Amino acid sequence: MGWNDFKLPVVGCRYQNDDGTSRQDELRRCQPGEPIDLFREPDNPHDERAVAVVSARGVCVGYISRNYNGWIGSKIDRGYDVRAIVGKVRGLNFSGAELDVVLVINMDGDEPELAGAEHRAWAEQVVRSLAA
Repeated sequence: MGWNDFKLPVVGCRYQNDDGTSRQDELRRCQPGEPIDLFREPDNPHDERAVAVVSARGVCVGYISRNYNGWIGSKIDRGYDVRAIVGKVRGLNFSGAELDVVLVINMDGDEPELAGAEHRAWAEQVVRSLAA
């Protein structure tokens, strides 16, 4: 992960979307590193600070939790370049399990990075320096 990246689980992944699309089906299509869009939903009837989590295919897979949606939503409202990727889809290895997703988020305009990618890059740099 990058210096300013952080991980955050998504809530509400088990529910169907109002348009009939399945969040669970969409999570099965998501891959680590895939870009995610975060959209404010000020007219959401459950929470006026709601931040929707939308896949690269335009399907809502859940929401940022109430613990963080005010903070992240205010950054979006103020024009911060908030970026997110799929960090991990949890539950894929268990038949019939309810899936959820953990995001990697960066609010400084940098591309978020998967933790493994950062470690591989560091290891490759060490190997190159030792070979020199």
